[in-house]
Amino acid sequence: MLGMGRLALIALLWIGLAEGASAQQAASNPQDILKSLNFRRGPVTLGDNLATVGPSQDYAFLDSADAQTFLTKIWGNPPEASRGTLGMLLPVNSNPLSAEGWGVVITYEATGYVSDDDAEKIDYPKLLQEMQESIRETSKERVAQGYQPYELVGWARAPYYDKASKKLYWAKHLRFGTSPDDTLNYEIRVLGRQGVMSLNVVADLKQFPQIDQAAPGLLALVSFNQGNLYSEFNPSVDKVATYGLAGLIAGGLLTKAGFFKGLIALLLASKKLVFIGLVAAAAGAWGGIKALFRRRTSV
Repeated sequence: MLGMGRLALIALLWIGLAEGASAQQAASNPQDILKSLNFRRGPVTLGDNLATVGPSQDYAFLDSADAQTFLTKIWGNPPEASRGTLGMLLPVNSNPLSAEGWGVVITYEATGYVSDDDAEKIDYPKLLQEMQESIRETSKERVAQGYQPYELVGWARAPYYDKASKKLYWAKHLRFGTSPDDTLNYEIRVLGRQGVMSLNVVADLKQFPQIDQAAPGLLALVSFNQGNLYSEFNPSVDKVATYGLAGLIAGGLLTKAGFFKGLIALLLASKKLVFIGLVAAAAGAWGGIKALFRRRTSV
């Protein structure tokens, strides 16, 4: 696994290069790309019987290959940001090519069993302050490379842990340079026997009410399969993560464990920098894709 410093540097460099890649990305027609993708409704098995995405009338599912195509060729992210993606969920009533488009990136980290013993002991205001300080230091490196700074403004939704379902969610309010539109990273984690399933919602901050309302449904949509359940943890054979829930929320910033999936969320937050010039030309594409999605799921 890459060290945190190197991973952070790669991520920040790619954010700065995203705009430069837009001309090359624009050579592909987003309508044709969307039509080439296989939108599914579910149920869908993730990984080697790792977990299941349940059936839903509200979301279309893209498998790993199609998700990577979507992230790189539609939202203009570098390939490094999308590798390891298990799939994506896209709301069927939201055009992903529009300013209102949003999606859920699904990944998994076999980091070991994450103990939730600290669930009731976490000082979330203090944790936020420590995260903000860490990001300020990382942002200085970004500025030194000639790119705009970024900051963690605060919680858009303070962390909440459902001990019964072993699911955790929170939302970060982020700001990139002088951009007039702040960014929302709404993050959901599902704890498993040997690792953590991540559902990272990538959207603009103004979409927070809509996504916050959708969060309970998203929480219920993804679950580990038998053999990978949190309750099946066996301390005599299973690996234990070096951090608890606080470290999971901080994304490795505090634990130095190298678990830094939050960087992918930061990268994906730059999605609207790339294809803004193509939105008008492809505004009608999503209606056709939704119709195509309905036809495929009715088979």
